[in-house]
Amino acid sequence: MTSLSDFAAPEQPPKGWEPYSEQVGQIGSAIVKLPRPDMTRRDLLVAAGFNPDEWTITGDIQVRRWMRYDQEWLYYNKFEVTAGIESDDQRSEDIGDLVEMIRGRRLRHDAPPATGQDAWLYVASDWQIGKGEGDGTPGTVDRVTHSIELAVEHVKNLRRMGRAMPEGVLAGTGDLGEGTCGFFANQAFVTDCNRREQNKIVRSLLTYAIDELSPLFERFTVLSVAGNHGENRNNGKKATDDADNDDVAQFECVKEAFDRAGTATPITWIIPHDELSLAAELGGVKVGFTHGHLFTSGGKLSQAKALEWWKGQVFGSQPVAEAKLLISSHFHHFSAINHGARTHLQTPAMDPGSRWVTNSWGADSPAGVLTLRLDAEQSLGFGDLAVLGGS
Repeated sequence: MTSLSDFAAPEQPPKGWEPYSEQVGQIGSAIVKLPRPDMTRRDLLVAAGFNPDEWTITGDIQVRRWMRYDQEWLYYNKFEVTAGIESDDQRSEDIGDLVEMIRGRRLRHDAPPATGQDAWLYVASDWQIGKGEGDGTPGTVDRVTHSIELAVEHVKNLRRMGRAMPEGVLAGTGDLGEGTCGFFANQAFVTDCNRREQNKIVRSLLTYAIDELSPLFERFTVLSVAGNHGENRNNGKKATDDADNDDVAQFECVKEAFDRAGTATPITWIIPHDELSLAAELGGVKVGFTHGHLFTSGGKLSQAKALEWWKGQVFGSQPVAEAKLLISSHFHHFSAINHGARTHLQTPAMDPGSRWVTNSWGADSPAGVLTLRLDAEQSLGFGDLAVLGGS
C-alpha cells in the first residue's frame, strides 16, 4: 500500500551537519547521526568508526536535533577525537553521563492493555493424598487449597504487571493419591484413608482448582499423566496395564462432571490412554510432561536421569522429542536445569514429607507447587516462575 511518506523528499541532514568521519594522524573529527539523544561517548566513537579503546573524544560534543519528514526526531553529534585512552577526569565525566542517563529513565505507568498468546501453568504433583506421616491428609489438603488461593492472587498480580495470559493450564503430573499397598512394606499401616477416600479427595481438590482458576482466563486446558502411585498393584507389582491408573482416572471423572455442568470458560482436556508422557503446545511453546518414575538410568542425580530419558525419547521420536521444556515430578524437590535450548523443570511435592528420607539423608525438601508463564517470546520459553504455597 502506498503512503504519503513514499512521496516525501529524501531525508536531508541539516546544512553543515552531513555525517562524516575523518582521521589525520593522531587527531580526528566526526559527525554521526544517531536515533536517540542519550548515546554514550563510547557509542559515538563506535558509530564514527573509531576504536573506543584507542581513541578519546576531546572537548564538548555538539548536538543538533532535526525533525524528519515523518515527525521523528534525529540527533546529529559533532565532536573531535585524539588517539589515546581517556584520562581519569574524562572517565569520571563519562560515568557521570551514564548515571544521569539511568536517573533520567522513566517507566510507563499508563501502558495499554496487554496482548499476547502466553499461557499460565499450575502443576499439581505428588499430593499423595492418604499419606499419614507428618500432618497427614488434612495437612496436605490445607496446603493444596492454600496454594490455589495464592495462585489466584498471583495471576491477578501478573496481570497488573502487564502479562496477557489468555490461556490457563492445570497439569497433573502424577501421584496425586498415595495408594494403599505395594510401594513399601508398611504402607497400609501409615495411610490415613483408603483408596476410595483418597480418590474422592483428589477429585474434590481438582474440581476446586478448576472452579477457582478457569474463570481467570479466556480459555483453560486441563491435562494429566500417570504416576507410579496411581498404578493398580498386587504384591508390589503393577497388576494391570499402564492405562489402569488412578492419576488419569480421576481426571476422567472430573471431566465428566464438568462436561455435564458446563463452564463459562471453555476447557480443553488432554487425558492420555496408556501413554506415560505427552507433549502439548501451550503459549506457543511445546511442553513435555511425564511423572518421572521412568527415569531409571543416567547417574545418581535426578536431573541426570531425566536428561538421559529425554535423549532416548528424542532418538525414538516420542511425543516429548520436540519439547523445549520438560516438566516432571516424582523426586519431591524442586530443580531447574538448562540444557542448551531446552530446560528441565522438576516439581516439588505437596505431601507431608517422609521420615525415611529425612532419617536416611538428613534432608527435608519444602512443600510447594510449581507455577510459571509459558511464552514463545522468552528465550527459554517461560518466565515468571514461582513456587507457591507449601510449608
